[in-house]
Amino acid sequence: MKIKNYQSVTQTYKEHNEDRFGASNYGFWVIDGALPLSHAHHTDSCSDVVWMVTWWNDYLGKYLDDFNRTIVEIMEEGVDQINQEFNRFYDVDKLTKLDRASASIAIVRLNDSTLETLVLGDVEVNLETCNGDIITIVDDSMSEMDNQVINMIFDNPERSGQVVFNGYTHEELEILRYNRMTMNEPGGYTVLEHDRAAIKNGIYKCLSLSDLKSVLIMSDGYSAVYNKYELMSQEVLMTTWKTQSLEIPLNIIRQAESEDLDFNTYKRLRKHDDATAVGFEIVYK
Repeated sequence: MKIKNYQSVTQTYKEHNEDRFGASNYGFWVIDGALPLSHAHHTDSCSDVVWMVTWWNDYLGKYLDDFNRTIVEIMEEGVDQINQEFNRFYDVDKLTKLDRASASIAIVRLNDSTLETLVLGDVEVNLETCNGDIITIVDDSMSEMDNQVINMIFDNPERSGQVVFNGYTHEELEILRYNRMTMNEPGGYTVLEHDRAAIKNGIYKCLSLSDLKSVLIMSDGYSAVYNKYELMSQEVLMTTWKTQSLEIPLNIIRQAESEDLDFNTYKRLRKHDDATAVGFEIVYK
């Protein structure tokens, strides 16, 4: 087995990108951070979410290739370690759910004959099979919760004068905070944060490498090109990044968003989201 046509791309319109991506000798990942929905800021970074995604990016680079442990076990140990590190700044047990930075994450690891993957949240893994099918691995529960707020944004032409926190109106923020309180709770959504028990509730799968041709891992800001904005089909996306580049879909996303700054056409939470993708092809013999 070998990898070819490895590509990556990330872009933000903010001062600090809250996405991260990385690769080890045998693994690949994309992390999409989410700010606390309070004014909490305890770490020595520009924000707690930037501190968090940077920490996880470094951790995965060091430990993901340990095949004596599953991805789930590596991530559980990681939660213990990040909590210990965070306690240098503030007692993690005193954080409310609104105070906690969190992140969606998708991890793919390649063994001799197996692709192992773990997904928490709405970072998406698309696997192209040898017979041309596309297997999509993603947890849509967070996106479903966001839809009520997205509809409020889309239906309120006066909202630009009503923003009170982090780009949201008071009414929008109330719903977002209500949803955030369901983080890693029964009936809520599963995501990476300071809760070790949440890791086992992610989507964990192992597939035969001999059945697969290519892998595309995307934050929701990138996968929006097909599943939110419908600017191309999933099949065209999987062909485009391989035959051209990951930059092409990203450019299409940004052009569409830039032409719709008043949210008249494309429903979304913000004008521009961080967008990150990692792709590679598999040669299995």
